[in-house]
Amino acid sequence: MQIKVGLLFSLTGTTSITEKGQYEAARFAINEYNNQHAEIEAVVRDIRSDPRKSAGEAEALARDGVRIFIGCYTSACRKAVLPVMEKYDCLLVYPTLYEGQEDHPNVFYTGEVPNQQVHVLIDYFMRHYGKRIYLIGNDYIYPRKTNEQVKAYATAKNGEVTTERYVPFGHQDFHEVIQDIILKKPDVVFSTLVGKSVPAFYRTYSQMGLDPETAPIFSPITKETEIEAMGAEFGAGHYSSASYFQSLSNPLNQSFVQRFYRFSEAKIAVSSVMYNTYLGTKIVLDSILKTKACDRKKITGYIGGKRMDTACGTLRVDAKGSHLSRPVRIGKALPDGQFDIVWDSDKNIKPEPFKISTRKEGRVNEIVLEAWGQISEEAIIALSDNGTIQYLSRKAEELTGLGRGDRLTKKMIRKLYDTFQVTSHEARKKQLLLLKPRIGGSSFPVMKFGRVRTRNEQYQLELETARIAAQSNANVLILGETGTGKEVVARSIHEMSDRRVGPLISVNTGLIPKNLIASELFGYVEGTFTGARKGGAIGKFEAAHNGTLFLDEIGDMPMDLQVILLRALETKRIVRLGDTKEREVDIRIIAATNRNLPEEIAYGNTFRTDLFYRLNVLSLTIPPLRERPEDIEGLVIELMRELEDSYVEGPERVSGEALQMLVEYPWPGNIRELRNVIERAYLLARGHTGEIQAGHLPSSLRGYASRKSVSQLSLREVEKETILKALRKTKNVLEAAKELGIARSTLYRKIKEFEISV
Repeated sequence: MQIKVGLLFSLTGTTSITEKGQYEAARFAINEYNNQHAEIEAVVRDIRSDPRKSAGEAEALARDGVRIFIGCYTSACRKAVLPVMEKYDCLLVYPTLYEGQEDHPNVFYTGEVPNQQVHVLIDYFMRHYGKRIYLIGNDYIYPRKTNEQVKAYATAKNGEVTTERYVPFGHQDFHEVIQDIILKKPDVVFSTLVGKSVPAFYRTYSQMGLDPETAPIFSPITKETEIEAMGAEFGAGHYSSASYFQSLSNPLNQSFVQRFYRFSEAKIAVSSVMYNTYLGTKIVLDSILKTKACDRKKITGYIGGKRMDTACGTLRVDAKGSHLSRPVRIGKALPDGQFDIVWDSDKNIKPEPFKISTRKEGRVNEIVLEAWGQISEEAIIALSDNGTIQYLSRKAEELTGLGRGDRLTKKMIRKLYDTFQVTSHEARKKQLLLLKPRIGGSSFPVMKFGRVRTRNEQYQLELETARIAAQSNANVLILGETGTGKEVVARSIHEMSDRRVGPLISVNTGLIPKNLIASELFGYVEGTFTGARKGGAIGKFEAAHNGTLFLDEIGDMPMDLQVILLRALETKRIVRLGDTKEREVDIRIIAATNRNLPEEIAYGNTFRTDLFYRLNVLSLTIPPLRERPEDIEGLVIELMRELEDSYVEGPERVSGEALQMLVEYPWPGNIRELRNVIERAYLLARGHTGEIQAGHLPSSLRGYASRKSVSQLSLREVEKETILKALRKTKNVLEAAKELGIARSTLYRKIKEFEISV
């Protein structure tokens, strides 16, 4: 049987220092099977620490028939490939610790979840060092979601987070961060830094005189591979946690390490993510050879419930074939780069990917809240009796910008009531808040900046930066999703600046063919290329002289032209194509993009760092429309006035029902989509009625409101359904109680309460 396996690892990019080892571990596992006369072909793709690259490579391999994938170190890359796994019904072996809050049927997670790793670290350092914690991580999914749980778990144990800081992916200058740590004097530093940021942070920590004996770094990520990259002397004295450490002295591990050395022909460090890669690869390949099928469901069905003796102890795959029950250790790094085991669980810790608190009796409530948050489009926040957020749905996170573990003051809660329609439900030691966008619902007055109007507090803060930009000649970078109105803000900055009498020239660099961008921006002389205009032509730079040049979608500009643009910005001079004469230009640059430029820099070097800093003198981010429900009524009124000017007569207002639908819709296309919807509704209502009604709105929007209404189950109904699923999935009440994380007596009481037959 010939088997094709897709290996998705970053052999280049910021996380390559970790993923190269995972790649070698996967190859080693495959090689062991091929030595036993199996026919396994490894198809390797370098995903370069880039989520888009990961998704593209996975899609291409899946189209070619690959159904088993191994890799995707970062959570951003994992989440990027999930739609591909679903589309082609593939299985991803994800061999890295992760933030939990996910249990996807197309993923076999062989890395640790937070209750197996993060929670034990917190328990250990609170006992031995103290409860004041400094959080530092890279700015992406895993650090932010993990730190939400750190805050919630630590708060429940009376811990204090002194600071929570994030740096861009690939960031390596930590002098200011270390100075802040020295100033704040935490008991411990909890690091979720990854890739090239790890060695830089640890080295700076040591070079600036911090002592691991008084304020050690605890990290679930930093293992043997990262310590080898930074130098063992910089890692010594700091802590990590995992199921596997290379220093485990049992015969199975000693045999594994020696075999791996022979395969790799080098004595390289072996880390837990490498062993998890090897282990996951072996488990899945073994199931394929035994079942003689690459079918995802057959594989997970075969491995579900299996026990195995491994280098890190006896492991058990859970019943669904998705996570591992495993022993866990805490290690203290030694001067030789290995770890001294200072704590051992001595038994398997069951994976609980959705666990966020220490209270076991609340487990069923957490499951219920998670289930409700997935089927409901309402914004849900669950507060503890001291105001700490124990749970919030995706919608609540989008609308409020809050996170798990945040503690809300009375003033912050009053603000929620002022901004949203809030329905409060009291439960034992918990308050559940349901937030609904309020029509015109904001205590903030309308702020006007040029052509922009907003009641949204966050947007108003961003527009203060725009106001400062208008009073200066500094370059400006505007960030925001497609359709949020970046060009309108750019025009407002220009019209309120001293350059308003000069031209505003707009260029969408994403729409111009690559071979024409240079001539469009810098102009050309006659005869430069076939078809060149007689007499040549000036470019956008010269056209914008004494005014403003707006470069939209700057993130799409090719790298070779970024060099030319950088030089023009630095020298204020341009050279037309085919010419040698330099021409001075007096312009102000406003650039805009819907991309995350720091990630573009870190992931694949698709944007120049020096150009980013040249453009990013002043930057502002326009919130997406789904986070600005209080602005929708005003935008609708403004759009209606514009349509009245164009069409002379038509509906004069929007019905309350239609307006509520508009307010609650998530608007993936932002203001551009809203404009199209209103114009369509205006034309449909024109000549028939004096107002836009719900029936004039697109079926997709009305369907969203209808689906949302149908999905609004009560918590009680969701709790009953959760219990029924657990009973159907398991063999008896005892197993169902364990699945739900509650006592058997509690489950019997619930069964009686809901009148469930067993």
